[in-house]
This record gives sequence, C-alpha cells and structure tokens, in this order.
Amino acid sequence: MMIIVSDILGHVSDTVFSDRPKDQIWIAAADAGRRRLRARSELGTDIGIDLKSPSWLADGLVLHDDGARILTVVRKPEPVMIVSLSGIDASEVFCIGHALGNRHAAVELRDGEIVVQVTETPQLAARPLLAYGIDPSRIRFVDDPFATRAPPLGAGLGRAHHHAHVGGRYLHES
Repeated sequence: MMIIVSDILGHVSDTVFSDRPKDQIWIAAADAGRRRLRARSELGTDIGIDLKSPSWLADGLVLHDDGARILTVVRKPEPVMIVSLSGIDASEVFCIGHALGNRHAAVELRDGEIVVQVTETPQLAARPLLAYGIDPSRIRFVDDPFATRAPPLGAGLGRAHHHAHVGGRYLHES
C-alpha cells in the first residue's frame, strides 16, 4: 500500500510530534525541490509525494502522521566541497564567488564557509578556485547533507519564485 502525501504537516521539532516514533524518508538535495516524487521509507513504506505547491523538502519536515508514527524527511549525505572564508580578504571572497558563479554552482553559506555540491570529481570542482590562487588548505571535501534547510543559492531559481515560512519553517514556492 502506498501513502500519498499532499501537504507538509510541520517539523519534527514541533510540540505535537515530540516523542513520537519516526520513520525516515531519505531525500537527496537534487530531489528536495520536486513537487512530485516517489520514495520508500526506512521501514519500507512506499511514499508518493504529490505536493499541492512546490516546496523545499527540508530536513525534519513531517510528511505523514498516522497516529502511531510520523514520516519525516532526512537529507542524504552527499559529496560537497567546503571552502573556508575564515581570515581571508574581500578580493579572495570575490574570486571564490566569481569562480563558483562562472560554474553556476549551487552553494550554501554555513558558519563562515561556502558549501558547494560536487557534481563531478573533487579535482574538477576545486580547479576554478585553484586557478584564482585560492589556498588549497581552505578547500576540503566531505560527505554531508546539502541544502538541508533551504534551496541553495545559484541553483537556477528565477524571479518567479518566492519564499514562505510555514509553522516557522522555510518553504520554497513558485
């Protein structure tokens, strides 16, 4: 039996969901902005996501509540490049922005770092930064969930898009 999800019910941190058993649905960043998606939960439940309007499937969102357990979004770790901005001057920040902008790279800003989704090899991802003379010690590669709270910057989002907060949580809508 497939569960069809058409609305986001809230966030796992909301009081109504506290201490509830959870079944997780792992969602990659590339799928987080899709309005329609088919997935399987960790416990094997088939899920058909058919949201009424486009939203960002952020980490921790609750998609279903059957009274016994809740189905929550968990973002998959995936390859990312992290560029530290600590202690660098404005010209280096400009070079990093230019290099990543030329690639139309989807990026996320986190605590003084730029996180870039790696869609090719690490060497190719770092090449534009190194060409601008960015110190290689500022660049590291890890597997980490990407864009867990909101759509990444530079992800091809046009002006027709706007953003809303529902239940204190960020959602992306068209």
